Amino acid sequence: MSGQHWLASPLTGTFGVLVGLGILAVPLHRLTSVESVRVMQAPVAVERPAGIPAVLRLRLLAPVEHLVLTTGVGGMLLDQAELAAGETEYDVVLPLRDDELEIHLTADLGRDETAVFLTILPDGREERTCYVIGRGGVEDLLRYDWHTH
Repeated sequence: MSGQHWLASPLTGTFGVLVGLGILAVPLHRLTSVESVRVMQAPVAVERPAGIPAVLRLRLLAPVEHLVLTTGVGGMLLDQAELAAGETEYDVVLPLRDDELEIHLTADLGRDETAVFLTILPDGREERTCYVIGRGGVEDLLRYDWHTH
């Protein structure tokens, strides 16, 4: 067989492909068969907040002279004076206990009857809304729960 007939043979093309695959097989085998190395690290102490991050959405139908929100365990969430009517949001950390939350609302709502809506949007849970209707000095306990039934 002459040199040109040998190069044009289908066996030559097959042989070239097999040689190419054989050359790639060695590094692929080394990449895929290496045993994983375990690296032991000392445990790192992570300081967790004493609750769940959440968004507190406050919606006022009329201006409020003073508004204070505290948690059932005495933590301060919000203390604002002279709030305009409308909707505002605050980032807070909520101390949920057994998927329940109590918020004490103290407000000076002015002379006319109005409403305050407080929506809680904790991470990983559905939003919940409570409201207070009144005039003048108002104190109320808002209860939220995320129990699955």
